[in-house]
Amino acid sequence: MRRIVLIGSLTLLAATAAAQERFVNRELNYSVVAPDGWHWSALEDKQTWVAQGPRGERFTVYASAATRARIDETWLTELLPSIARDAASYGGHIEHFLQKRATAPIFPSVRYAFTRVDAGGHPTFVDGYVACAGRLYSIEYASQSREALPEFWTFVRSFQIADKFASQRAARASQAETQLRTPGTTDVLGRPLAPNQGAAVIR
Repeated sequence: MRRIVLIGSLTLLAATAAAQERFVNRELNYSVVAPDGWHWSALEDKQTWVAQGPRGERFTVYASAATRARIDETWLTELLPSIARDAASYGGHIEHFLQKRATAPIFPSVRYAFTRVDAGGHPTFVDGYVACAGRLYSIEYASQSREALPEFWTFVRSFQIADKFASQRAARASQAETQLRTPGTTDVLGRPLAPNQGAAVIR
Protein backbone atom coordinates (compact mmCIF):
# COMPACT_ATOMS: atom_id res chain seq x y z
CA MET A 1 0.00 0.00 0.00
CA ARG A 2 2.81 2.39 0.94
CA ARG A 3 4.58 1.54 -2.30
CA ILE A 4 1.47 2.46 -4.34
CA VAL A 5 1.17 5.79 -2.48
CA LEU A 6 4.89 6.47 -3.02
CA ILE A 7 4.65 5.71 -6.75
CA GLY A 8 1.58 7.97 -6.99
CA SER A 9 3.42 10.78 -5.21
CA LEU A 10 6.46 10.43 -7.49
CA THR A 11 4.22 10.49 -10.57
CA LEU A 12 2.51 13.67 -9.32
CA LEU A 13 5.91 15.24 -8.59
CA ALA A 14 7.20 14.38 -12.07
CA ALA A 15 4.06 15.81 -13.69
CA THR A 16 4.41 19.02 -11.68
CA ALA A 17 8.08 19.36 -12.61
CA ALA A 18 7.24 18.81 -16.27
CA ALA A 19 4.41 21.35 -16.27
CA GLN A 20 5.14 24.17 -18.67
CA GLU A 21 4.92 27.79 -17.64
CA ARG A 22 2.15 29.88 -19.18
CA PHE A 23 3.38 33.09 -20.79
CA VAL A 24 0.97 35.93 -19.94
CA ASN A 25 1.03 39.21 -21.88
CA ARG A 26 -1.27 41.53 -19.92
CA GLU A 27 -0.71 44.49 -22.24
CA LEU A 28 -1.89 42.58 -25.32
CA ASN A 29 -4.38 40.50 -23.29
CA TYR A 30 -3.44 36.90 -24.01
CA SER A 31 -1.65 33.91 -22.55
CA VAL A 32 -0.12 30.86 -24.20
CA VAL A 33 2.09 27.89 -23.30
CA ALA A 34 5.32 27.40 -25.27
CA PRO A 35 7.07 24.02 -25.42
CA ASP A 36 9.31 23.24 -22.47
CA GLY A 37 12.72 24.91 -22.67
CA TRP A 38 11.68 27.61 -25.15
CA HIS A 39 12.26 31.30 -24.41
CA TRP A 40 10.32 34.47 -25.23
CA SER A 41 11.45 37.72 -26.84
CA ALA A 42 9.73 40.76 -28.37
CA LEU A 43 10.18 42.33 -31.78
CA GLU A 44 10.65 46.08 -32.02
CA ASP A 45 6.96 46.77 -32.70
CA LYS A 46 6.13 45.34 -29.21
CA GLN A 47 2.99 43.79 -30.75
CA THR A 48 4.85 40.69 -31.95
CA TRP A 49 6.32 38.20 -29.51
CA VAL A 50 8.42 35.20 -30.46
CA ALA A 51 8.77 31.86 -28.69
CA GLN A 52 12.05 30.25 -29.80
CA GLY A 53 13.15 26.66 -29.35
CA PRO A 54 16.61 25.21 -28.76
CA ARG A 55 16.89 24.12 -32.42
CA GLY A 56 15.95 27.58 -33.70
CA GLU A 57 12.23 27.02 -34.34
CA ARG A 58 10.15 30.18 -33.91
CA PHE A 59 6.45 30.59 -33.16
CA THR A 60 5.24 34.19 -33.45
CA VAL A 61 2.21 35.76 -31.79
CA TYR A 62 1.03 39.07 -33.22
CA ALA A 63 -1.71 41.19 -31.59
CA SER A 64 -3.19 44.22 -33.35
CA ALA A 65 -4.50 47.37 -31.74
CA ALA A 66 -8.06 47.19 -30.39
CA THR A 67 -10.49 46.39 -33.19
CA ARG A 68 -14.04 45.28 -33.91
CA ALA A 69 -12.93 43.32 -36.98
CA ARG A 70 -14.50 39.92 -37.54
CA ILE A 71 -13.18 36.82 -39.23
CA ASP A 72 -15.88 36.47 -41.92
CA GLU A 73 -16.16 35.43 -45.57
CA THR A 74 -14.83 38.79 -46.82
CA TRP A 75 -11.78 38.49 -44.60
CA LEU A 76 -11.15 34.96 -45.81
CA THR A 77 -11.32 35.90 -49.52
CA GLU A 78 -8.78 38.70 -48.92
CA LEU A 79 -6.23 36.52 -47.14
CA LEU A 80 -4.70 34.80 -50.18
CA PRO A 81 -4.32 37.95 -52.36
CA SER A 82 -2.71 39.70 -49.40
CA ILE A 83 0.02 37.11 -48.83
CA ALA A 84 0.49 36.69 -52.60
CA ARG A 85 1.14 40.44 -52.97
CA ASP A 86 3.65 40.36 -50.13
CA ALA A 87 5.52 37.38 -51.62
CA ALA A 88 5.55 39.02 -55.08
CA SER A 89 7.07 42.18 -53.65
CA TYR A 90 10.16 40.08 -52.80
CA GLY A 91 10.20 38.27 -56.15
CA GLY A 92 8.52 35.12 -54.80
CA HIS A 93 5.13 33.45 -55.03
CA ILE A 94 2.67 31.35 -53.00
CA GLU A 95 1.84 27.68 -53.53
CA HIS A 96 -0.49 25.13 -51.87
CA PHE A 97 -2.63 27.65 -49.98
CA LEU A 98 -5.16 26.07 -47.62
CA GLN A 99 -7.52 27.63 -45.11
CA LYS A 100 -10.03 26.09 -42.74
CA ARG A 101 -12.51 27.57 -40.32
CA ALA A 102 -11.89 26.72 -36.68
CA THR A 103 -13.98 26.95 -33.53
CA ALA A 104 -11.17 26.70 -30.98
CA PRO A 105 -9.39 28.05 -29.07
CA ILE A 106 -11.42 31.13 -30.14
CA PHE A 107 -14.68 31.12 -32.08
CA PRO A 108 -14.72 32.05 -34.92
CA SER A 109 -11.18 31.61 -36.17
CA VAL A 110 -9.19 30.30 -39.12
CA ARG A 111 -6.30 27.90 -39.59
CA TYR A 112 -4.20 28.33 -42.72
CA ALA A 113 -1.14 26.92 -44.41
CA PHE A 114 0.84 27.75 -47.54
CA THR A 115 4.25 27.41 -49.13
CA ARG A 116 6.13 30.61 -49.83
CA VAL A 117 8.68 30.17 -52.63
CA ASP A 118 11.37 32.83 -52.81
CA ALA A 119 12.98 34.33 -55.92
CA GLY A 120 15.62 31.58 -55.89
CA GLY A 121 13.02 28.79 -55.76
CA HIS A 122 13.57 27.90 -52.10
CA PRO A 123 10.36 26.99 -50.21
CA THR A 124 9.34 28.11 -46.73
CA PHE A 125 6.36 26.38 -45.14
CA VAL A 126 4.04 28.69 -43.25
CA ASP A 127 1.35 27.44 -40.86
CA GLY A 128 -0.87 29.82 -38.97
CA TYR A 129 -3.97 30.60 -36.97
CA VAL A 130 -5.90 33.86 -36.77
CA ALA A 131 -8.78 34.98 -34.55
CA CYS A 132 -10.36 38.18 -33.31
CA ALA A 133 -11.35 38.92 -29.70
CA GLY A 134 -11.07 42.66 -29.11
CA ARG A 135 -7.78 42.46 -31.03
CA LEU A 136 -6.75 40.54 -34.11
CA TYR A 137 -4.45 37.70 -33.01
CA SER A 138 -2.19 35.92 -35.49
CA ILE A 139 -0.08 32.90 -34.48
CA GLU A 140 2.41 31.69 -37.07
CA TYR A 141 5.16 29.15 -37.66
CA ALA A 142 7.48 29.45 -40.68
CA SER A 143 9.97 26.65 -41.30
CA GLN A 144 11.99 24.74 -43.86
CA SER A 145 10.72 21.32 -42.74
CA ARG A 146 7.62 21.66 -40.50
CA GLU A 147 9.54 19.56 -37.95
CA ALA A 148 7.86 21.32 -35.00
CA LEU A 149 4.33 21.29 -36.47
CA PRO A 150 2.80 19.07 -33.72
CA GLU A 151 4.27 21.40 -31.07
CA PHE A 152 2.93 24.41 -32.98
CA TRP A 153 -0.68 23.20 -32.94
CA THR A 154 -0.36 22.32 -29.24
CA PHE A 155 0.90 25.89 -28.77
CA VAL A 156 -2.11 27.26 -30.67
CA ARG A 157 -4.58 25.17 -28.64
CA SER A 158 -3.10 26.59 -25.42
CA PHE A 159 -3.85 30.19 -26.48
CA GLN A 160 -6.28 32.06 -24.20
CA ILE A 161 -7.56 35.60 -23.77
CA ALA A 162 -6.17 36.75 -20.41
CA ASP A 163 -9.10 39.07 -19.57
CA LYS A 164 -12.31 38.46 -21.53
CA PHE A 165 -13.98 41.58 -20.14
CA ALA A 166 -11.00 43.69 -21.24
CA SER A 167 -11.28 42.29 -24.77
CA GLN A 168 -14.95 43.29 -24.89
CA ARG A 169 -14.15 46.79 -23.62
CA ALA A 170 -11.35 47.16 -26.21
CA ALA A 171 -13.71 46.20 -29.01
CA ARG A 172 -16.38 48.67 -27.87
CA ALA A 173 -13.82 51.46 -27.43
CA SER A 174 -12.69 51.08 -31.05
CA GLN A 175 -16.22 51.26 -32.48
CA ALA A 176 -16.45 55.05 -32.76
CA GLU A 177 -13.04 55.27 -34.42
CA THR A 178 -13.97 52.49 -36.85
CA GLN A 179 -17.17 54.27 -37.89
CA LEU A 180 -15.30 57.52 -38.61
CA ARG A 181 -12.65 55.82 -40.72
CA THR A 182 -13.04 54.34 -44.19
CA PRO A 183 -11.39 50.91 -44.40
CA GLY A 184 -8.16 51.05 -46.38
CA THR A 185 -6.64 48.50 -48.68
CA THR A 186 -3.95 47.45 -46.25
CA ASP A 187 -2.95 43.90 -45.49
CA VAL A 188 -5.73 41.97 -43.76
CA LEU A 189 -3.56 41.52 -40.69
CA GLY A 190 -2.32 45.12 -40.84
CA ARG A 191 1.19 43.82 -41.58
CA PRO A 192 3.02 41.68 -44.17
CA LEU A 193 2.60 37.95 -43.74
CA ALA A 194 6.27 37.29 -44.43
CA PRO A 195 8.05 34.37 -42.78
CA ASN A 196 9.24 35.10 -39.26
CA GLN A 197 12.05 37.60 -39.49
CA GLY A 198 13.65 40.51 -37.71
CA ALA A 199 15.95 40.62 -34.75
CA ALA A 200 14.35 39.84 -31.43
CA VAL A 201 14.80 42.08 -28.43
CA ILE A 202 14.91 40.32 -25.07
CA ARG A 203 12.51 41.91 -22.62
